[in-house]
Amino acid sequence: MKPLKNSRIKRALLKALREKEVVSGDEIALKLGISRVAVWKHVKELNELGYEIESTPKGYKLLKNAEKPYPWELDFRAYYFVNVDSTMNIAKELGEKGEEWIFIIAERQDKGRGRVGRRWESQKGGLYFSLLLKPKICLGEVPKLLKPVSRAIVKTLLKYGLNPKTAPNGDIFIGENKIAGILVEAFGELDLVNFVVIGVGINANNEVPEGATSLKKELGREISLLDLTKRIFSNLKEELGDFS
Repeated sequence: MKPLKNSRIKRALLKALREKEVVSGDEIALKLGISRVAVWKHVKELNELGYEIESTPKGYKLLKNAEKPYPWELDFRAYYFVNVDSTMNIAKELGEKGEEWIFIIAERQDKGRGRVGRRWESQKGGLYFSLLLKPKICLGEVPKLLKPVSRAIVKTLLKYGLNPKTAPNGDIFIGENKIAGILVEAFGELDLVNFVVIGVGINANNEVPEGATSLKKELGREISLLDLTKRIFSNLKEELGDFS
């Protein structure tokens, strides 16, 4: 399946709809430099992706946001997959093509990977992503990436009023129950790593197995995946500054 990428049109269209209660198709078309038919097509696509945009006699009206981390909602480079085998695999392919500092986000993963070959359950409602980096470090220094990534997750969860704890392997717990996991894979030579893929899975609104917990379970309500993503991406940028 092809990923959803940043869209100048969707970003500008949503901005216009958020600034005014109702915006005419002609006004949007003129502002974006596209036809009214193109405006209609983008509105249709956004509705299919979880937004609720109503067509009224006076124009378009945004009733509800999708609250998902689509690339046009973020200030970071990202690809979004509705369903994929593993974000780690996609990030590795991009790393081999020379890409860097890009997030691969999935709504669901069929073959999400955890540490030591374990499978990471990736049901809809969670936040699953991989970050592609090109740090100038040797292979032996790769484990150093765990701490800043863990700090970024902990810092994010603290903002939700939770009290997370970090295990030596980087996993994050609330009490005795796991809420997030980290997987780091490096590719290159012993003296210099070509690129690193950091995989993160956070239980947000998804159902969780025994021994795990989620933000929804802890807070007693669903949270915005978009808000969660923005917070953690910003914290990762700050914490990984020395490696980027």
